Amino acid sequence: MIRSETELEEFSMAIVKHLSGIHHRIGRIVGMATFITVGIVTPCFASETGGLNDPPPAMPIHIDAETPLTTTAPIPVTIDLQGGSCQLYRGGEPYFIKGVGGRRHLDMAAEAGANSVRTWSSRNAGDLLDRAMGCGMTVMLGTWLSHDRADYLDPDYKSLIRAEIQQSLDRYKDHPALLMWALGNEINLRGANTPEAWQFVNEMARLIKSKDPHHPVVSVITYSASTLNNIAQFAPDLDAVGINAYGALSSVREMIEATTYEGPYIITEWGVDGHWEADRTDWGRPIEPTSAQKADFHLQRYGQNILANRDRCLGSYVFVWGQKQERTPTWYSMFIENVPGIDLPKASCPTVDAMHFNWSGNWPANQAPKVDGMTINGFVAAGGVRLTPGEPFVAQVAAADPENDGLRYVWELMEEPTVLGVGGSFEPRPGALGNIVDGRLPELNLMAPERNGEYRLYVYVLDEKGHVGTANIPFQVDQPPAQDVAVRQTPESDS
Repeated sequence: MIRSETELEEFSMAIVKHLSGIHHRIGRIVGMATFITVGIVTPCFASETGGLNDPPPAMPIHIDAETPLTTTAPIPVTIDLQGGSCQLYRGGEPYFIKGVGGRRHLDMAAEAGANSVRTWSSRNAGDLLDRAMGCGMTVMLGTWLSHDRADYLDPDYKSLIRAEIQQSLDRYKDHPALLMWALGNEINLRGANTPEAWQFVNEMARLIKSKDPHHPVVSVITYSASTLNNIAQFAPDLDAVGINAYGALSSVREMIEATTYEGPYIITEWGVDGHWEADRTDWGRPIEPTSAQKADFHLQRYGQNILANRDRCLGSYVFVWGQKQERTPTWYSMFIENVPGIDLPKASCPTVDAMHFNWSGNWPANQAPKVDGMTINGFVAAGGVRLTPGEPFVAQVAAADPENDGLRYVWELMEEPTVLGVGGSFEPRPGALGNIVDGRLPELNLMAPERNGEYRLYVYVLDEKGHVGTANIPFQVDQPPAQDVAVRQTPESDS
């Protein structure tokens, strides 16, 4: 799924504007659409402007406006294919991608053992390449491509993309932090899984290789066997395929081997199960795992589904190294940036600790609080929490700190979002109701909102070292049925 650049900073959707002489075709919003695919994994992507939820930039991207790069010489990257096994080399040395999706906090990524960062477009790529180089990291540099099949029949659109790629080649191909080029993100989601689309992708791969012999070219897709078959037939010049997978991560290898595609792959987005894959309340809202459960997912899936397939998998990019609003402000976020009501620029979640262990083999010296569960009036989210307007209730959270640091509990009540992004596209954060509650106790006494509706109560559990654990519960507020009201108002019998 796709899921943006706070480091996540990448693209939700791109607005493609076509100019054809006097003919101006209004730009369409080409979002990563159904990341919400259960059989086809749903993707997430970030906006490229510095915040995952910033509005998307227009296309094409004007690269020549950037400041000069401090480049030296390219470091050659190759993929060796022998006997059904694949090995990525950088500068002649084996290189396994330990990557993040999101442009912020690269210093923390490098300290945790990450070695690469992925972009969804070429916007501000020069700045990112320089910052990555300063952290000893590399960049998978993306070019955003349309999800509209009609664009791949449009000479004007294709000319714009050729021009953008040529600009990127002229500017970035010799940068020492460049690892590889990535053409598009899940263009198969909204119908661009066509021969014409993949033939154009193949044309762009050949263009890049003709100008840059030192870096592989990939395209990023959702979990889709038919797409891999099309790539094998129509885009054979790609060096590898990036696959975005969340709940379906465990079946990626099996799916690939059932297709005609024979090359290597990279898991270009992965993490906790997507909101489209999660259990739901009986009124349809997704139930988010606690931050401790998410950390467990990251530990298990990295070993079982990424490291275990190193013979063909070249590595992965975990999503999202930052914060983004998608159904909730915490679901995919590995950092909480601007904790509600507190002057704290960022706090890292347990998933950051889990990836530190995955990448380095060691736990960080100080870990985030472990939040195991949350209840309202003793009920977990799966119990279907319903309250009446103004009803008092008690929320409790089970949390502990691995180093016994003092804990601080910040509670926030929000309406459920009504404006929803598609496939990781921009989604506004709902407004909070009332004041943020900040205290030292894992319990909150509160009154339900007076207005009927759907709400979600969040808790942020902070230690004293810049870490946070999270949990939330969705609940409904509505009047009881009229019959129940009448029963409640009937005096008790004297008998």
